[in-house]
Amino acid sequence: MRSDPECLVCILKQSLNTARIITSDINLLRTIIDQTAEQILRSDLALTPAALSKPVYEIVAGVTGTKDPFRELKHRTNLEALQLLPELEANIADADDPLSIALHLAVAGNIIDLGIGHDFDLINDIKAILNTEFAVDDTEDFRRDLQPGRQLLFLGDNSGEIVFDRILVQELVGRGLAVTYCVKSGPIINDATMEDALQAGLTEMVPVIETGSNDIGVDFNRISSEFEAAFNRADIIIAKGQGNFETCDDASGNIYFLLKAKCDVVARELGVTTGDIVFTHSPA
Repeated sequence: MRSDPECLVCILKQSLNTARIITSDINLLRTIIDQTAEQILRSDLALTPAALSKPVYEIVAGVTGTKDPFRELKHRTNLEALQLLPELEANIADADDPLSIALHLAVAGNIIDLGIGHDFDLINDIKAILNTEFAVDDTEDFRRDLQPGRQLLFLGDNSGEIVFDRILVQELVGRGLAVTYCVKSGPIINDATMEDALQAGLTEMVPVIETGSNDIGVDFNRISSEFEAAFNRADIIIAKGQGNFETCDDASGNIYFLLKAKCDVVARELGVTTGDIVFTHSPA
């Protein structure tokens, strides 16, 4: 999807939110904002919002010398989510429709997004989402697609959220799907990397691969040969979160986008209201 002028305002917010994690030095904050403003002047709205915002994080890293400003927060959100895992698994064990609950729990984890700086209350938000219907709901298409032996590629999103994905991965493996999970090859915002997959226990459940880069979502010009092969052979792809939607919405493949619409630009693209949860199918 293309960017919108609103994305430029969001980029400035992302810049300041990220910088404040590292420093309170006014001069450094001003330098980061100034450089971000210069980047905005050169921005091409034909790019995806994900591609448009990535330079912000490079600016913050360059000015502060901190390559992974979210690392401590990522570790902490993984631990917080792992503490909830027994309760999450109990929800599945008691469910009349485990697949529906697993999808809702996975999208509930999508509230953990530190880049855009919105507030969330993990426990209460999970409870609310479990009782919320998808604004776009292609679950029945998904059920029909879940045939034993089929290859499913799961594009992960954030740390913490990756623990919630475990529940859905376990449900899919139990249905006979051959699941491969994918993380980023380097730090970007609080997106999940192999370190997070190890901490979350996903590497013990299914093969975990990397995209080949540290881009927000997927930059198909910078993917690894392993990821390209997995993407092309997948019978089904689950793409979690806004970044994956922004960069994969026009990709070829049998793709299901699972996310919470956290901004007006993405909500309009999906035809929903900001804050809605979505499970939408883009058939091959």
